[in-house]
Amino acid sequence: MKLHVQRLQDAFRRLVVDTGEYWAPGLPGDHLAAQVRAVSAAPDATARREPLAELVVVALCLANQYGCVLQHPLTSTSGSADLADLIAQASAADPPADLPDRVRQSTQTVVQALAYYRSDVPPGTRPDVVGLHSVLPELIRLACAGFDSADDLADRLTTRLRATRRPTGDVAVEFDPSCAESVRLIRPVQDQTYCPFAQKSFLWGPPPYDRTLSFAENMDVALPWLRRFVRVLDGDVLDGFVFAFPTDVFGESIDDLGRLFRAFVDHLVRTMTSAAPGGLEVAAVTDPQWYLVLAGEECFVSVFAPCYPHDHSRYLHGVQGWMLFMLQPEKAILRQLTVADYRSRSAAIRERFRDGFQPYELADREVDRFLLPLRAGDPPVRWYETPTDIP
Repeated sequence: MKLHVQRLQDAFRRLVVDTGEYWAPGLPGDHLAAQVRAVSAAPDATARREPLAELVVVALCLANQYGCVLQHPLTSTSGSADLADLIAQASAADPPADLPDRVRQSTQTVVQALAYYRSDVPPGTRPDVVGLHSVLPELIRLACAGFDSADDLADRLTTRLRATRRPTGDVAVEFDPSCAESVRLIRPVQDQTYCPFAQKSFLWGPPPYDRTLSFAENMDVALPWLRRFVRVLDGDVLDGFVFAFPTDVFGESIDDLGRLFRAFVDHLVRTMTSAAPGGLEVAAVTDPQWYLVLAGEECFVSVFAPCYPHDHSRYLHGVQGWMLFMLQPEKAILRQLTVADYRSRSAAIRERFRDGFQPYELADREVDRFLLPLRAGDPPVRWYETPTDIP
């Protein structure tokens, strides 16, 4: 049986969507540490295989949550992304005597990254953190070295996929930002937009909008997840963070959109920057040198809303009842468009939209590129002059 890592990631992604986080109700770091202790305490190689299989599953689920594509690093280091091949390579020789120690060291690196991502430490202050995309492939490779049969690992993984069901009762399952409602809502846009990078973009989002709470209270619920998103950018690859706001609460006209977006940016500026604790200042944002910087990370915002018609670049592609705001960190943009070719490639992207009958013009100021007018060529929407009257 083939155990291609991408197929395994897909299988466990479906499981998490159906059941919630795999390690619930505990935390992933604690669950990893428990498996390492079990590996070290196992009396023989056979007894190690159950916790080693569990390490493989947790690594797959973490890779899914943090946007790590395991196929490429495994292929580059081991020559194959099929775990059956990794096991065959390892079984050609005796398992290393120090396998438990090597598993422990690799797992500690994962736990350290997770602890930083989940902390309140300011982003950019832990250059020693190794990204999960670097260490998870090695953890999987080491776990596979403890097996002498791919069928054995396949059986253990299959058992987990079949046995795990949605928790019942009062079991607390922590929210998974990679499975956010907003991420699901924006998928049709990702699939159908003319942006060449959208389909493979890996997105996070906040908990669902709670209509029993105020706008400000909903934003406060979202902020810890946005701060974690910014910290993850220190070591790993995430492409965007999507907010979803219901139109039955905020309306869906371009004026409604402007009021909401003003309140949205104002809240972020007050809570995620130190430069303007009093909120958004019109004189500052209309400066041609202004950029939105949140917790030290320069961000762009793409606004999608029902008011945009089908021939608009911010069309929602059939999504009804929501306005979607996608924050894109500059780091993610520059992974696709380098400084050297930014102008030429961004012009080529605009041509793709034009050729698809969804033209748009690039405004001179950054502040006018977030929320676009209803028609290409119309004057910019002066959303920043809208009163912040949303509670």
